[in-house]
Amino acid sequence: MLLANHRIALIYGCLAGMEAAWATPFWLLLFRPEMSPWVAFAALLAALLAWMLVLELLSRANVRSPRYELLTLGLMAATSLLAVRLFLYRGWPLLDVGWLGRMVTDIASFQGNFPPGLALLAANLFLWQRATAATSRDLNFFNVGISFRSGVLLLIAGAGALAVMRGQTLTGFVWLYFGLGLIAVAVARISEKASEAQSAGEPLPPRRLGQLLAAVGVTVGAAWLFSFVFTPAGIRSFLRLFDPLWVLVRPLFYAVLLVLARIVDPMLLWLEAKLTALLAENGFGLSPGGAAIAAQAKQTNPGDALPPWLPTLLVNVAIAVGIAVASLVVIGFLLLYLERVRRSKAHPESEEEGRETPTFGGGILGRGIHAARNLAGMIQRFGLGTRLLAAVSVQNIYANVCRLAGQRGHPRPAAQPPDDYLPTLHRAFPGHEVALSRITAAYMRVHYGDHPVSRAELAQIREDYRAVRESNAANE
Repeated sequence: MLLANHRIALIYGCLAGMEAAWATPFWLLLFRPEMSPWVAFAALLAALLAWMLVLELLSRANVRSPRYELLTLGLMAATSLLAVRLFLYRGWPLLDVGWLGRMVTDIASFQGNFPPGLALLAANLFLWQRATAATSRDLNFFNVGISFRSGVLLLIAGAGALAVMRGQTLTGFVWLYFGLGLIAVAVARISEKASEAQSAGEPLPPRRLGQLLAAVGVTVGAAWLFSFVFTPAGIRSFLRLFDPLWVLVRPLFYAVLLVLARIVDPMLLWLEAKLTALLAENGFGLSPGGAAIAAQAKQTNPGDALPPWLPTLLVNVAIAVGIAVASLVVIGFLLLYLERVRRSKAHPESEEEGRETPTFGGGILGRGIHAARNLAGMIQRFGLGTRLLAAVSVQNIYANVCRLAGQRGHPRPAAQPPDDYLPTLHRAFPGHEVALSRITAAYMRVHYGDHPVSRAELAQIREDYRAVRESNAANE
């Protein structure tokens, strides 16, 4: 987890930041609305990372059940009470425990607003639950993507409720969340693809991590800049550019609407007549007897006969029962997660350093430069004309043959010469040895030398490639 290799720790840290981001608006709705959102986010994130670290240390210490569960529940209770003590009752003497009774009284006698003490207890239990869930989380690409999408919905719901109820916007949290989410999803995808390909190199060396962070920063920054343009005023300005078009289209659009109205109007009149007749036949409407019953129900309200203290008592009992049930459910979930964590016992994972060359954006820029250099060399050797087109066609045919051989389990290593790779092509496509030899020889002529390919030779090579491709499709 946090003490594993830097790749796994990065994913866990990003996921913790995402959860703290979408939890912040709900925290501001329940407790301390005047608190700075960024201060609240930092406090939630620090507490979440601290509890994750504590659980990981307990797991590594090989604490056995039931001591593990009892110790964790004791830490939950102690940290919850400590949070209430530090936030709400700082002025009490250090050794005076009278604040516990005051806390119970404040929770039981609240009016209107959510009691702050209860909000702190609920927030701490939530952070412990998220910490226990994180320790048993599978960090594959699918699960990280699910966490990203569900967190987006929760952030939108919480920030929208905060904007409506408190008039406070959290636009900055959207960019923070998407930045952390893109990093977590990208690293999870890189790790998954490296595992599938059985790569010997390190999935995320420092240089590639820097490239990833730069790519995420550029993506989120571009979206942030675009948000200044994509506004109601910006959209109106953009649509105003098409005013001459609207002037031309408006009469035609108006004429189409008139034609549709002429067609639909008789149908609507017929439907109205049918519905009116149907309602009249079935006697829909308020009869005199029904009107009398409704008037009598309005005059006599059964609730007037209840004692005035009974509704308040029922509300308090319902609140107490709800709090007790919610606490039991949360504790039950925590115990289940703790059992999974105790069994998993996460250990540090090693990462092998290989000779993997880091590239930006999958090597697109490097491949483009290499292709341009190769094309410039071919123009210098063959000039501009049919000879150049024939040479490019031969190169493309040989590349496609190598790709098909790779799909059949016979890839060509990057440093292997074409003539050394030819026996491998013979094994990949048995029965086409002569055709593959002609394709390889033609490729070596145009790629390494300046010997052009005639039209007849190009036609023969294309026929050879068609035969190889058809045999590959037949064997699939």
